[in-house]
Amino acid sequence: MISDKQQKIDSGREKSEEEILQAAKLVRFNVIDYSLEHLVQKVKSKEYYVPAYQREFTWDKKKKSRFIESVMMGLPIPFLFFWQDGDGNFEIVDGSQRLRTLEEFVDKGFKLGELSILTHSKGMKFDDLSDSRKRKFLSQSIRGILLANDTSASTRTEMFNRINTGGSKANEAEIRRGSLPGPITDLIVELATNERFIEMTPISKSLADKREREELVVRFLAYTSRYNENSEEQLFTGYKDRPREFIYKYLEEDNAKATEDPTIVDMLRSNFLQMLDFVANTFPNGFQKPKLGMQIPRARYEAIAIGSALAIQANPLLLENVPSIEEWLDGDPFIAATTSDGANTKSKLHKRIKFVRDGLLGTNNG
Repeated sequence: MISDKQQKIDSGREKSEEEILQAAKLVRFNVIDYSLEHLVQKVKSKEYYVPAYQREFTWDKKKKSRFIESVMMGLPIPFLFFWQDGDGNFEIVDGSQRLRTLEEFVDKGFKLGELSILTHSKGMKFDDLSDSRKRKFLSQSIRGILLANDTSASTRTEMFNRINTGGSKANEAEIRRGSLPGPITDLIVELATNERFIEMTPISKSLADKREREELVVRFLAYTSRYNENSEEQLFTGYKDRPREFIYKYLEEDNAKATEDPTIVDMLRSNFLQMLDFVANTFPNGFQKPKLGMQIPRARYEAIAIGSALAIQANPLLLENVPSIEEWLDGDPFIAATTSDGANTKSKLHKRIKFVRDGLLGTNNG
């Protein structure tokens, strides 16, 4: 007879294997060798292009020089990653710094800075090299990975943030701006810079610079738009305990819908601003956790913002008759519902949102 402990171990293994196989299906590719001459020409013609979310991340002169030094020495260069778009051009998923540096050196007169080994090459341009050295340089090859056409924007940008060699990583909001443009993406930027919202989300400059407010806005829009409590299967449709993929899918789908029907943007804007007014009038500390300082915990924000919106949707009279929340706000059950432990699982996400919604509607048994 198999013990309960062994059953749990076996179940965990099965789920782990299923998850690994599912993730592996997301990445299919071919391996191709490219000459440096080919790569420089393609970058110059913009057939191989840098996606918007990577454009501001550039190497300084020291890094560029060291990279060219490595190429001239014949050292192995890390793989490049490409994805072919619908027009037949190649998006540079990873390797934009290397390719831009090669183009600058070969075609734009970049002068080498301090070098650690090829010290006599300091200050040299490509045109300063001998003809034979130029040919040898351009004939070198770099191995590239060409991702399958059906590789999603979410998967491509996940790869960029995991393997990029430039030392600077884009945050989620920056990536979404560049890879998922559209009316909803524009609305997120608009709402994130709303004066009332900024006042109600006192966060550190570091978090603000990382566009944390855009992250808060998109979570509100995505979760409220996909909330369907009538079906366990469709609750937060498409959510699999990974907010990143869920949000990408939401933006891909609803940017397209809003392009066809602009009234969707108006409705979402109205719902968000209505929620802000309600929270300001109902919750003494807004989204803040008392005594926490310049932070807005995402789990707490999601519970209050989305729970409030759903409560208003269920009973619009709440806008005129402010409900009492003293009995449950910041009590042990609410604190437990908004802890960060396992915060991204669907069950916990639903639990905290439902707790606030039911508390506002007076149906909370917690």
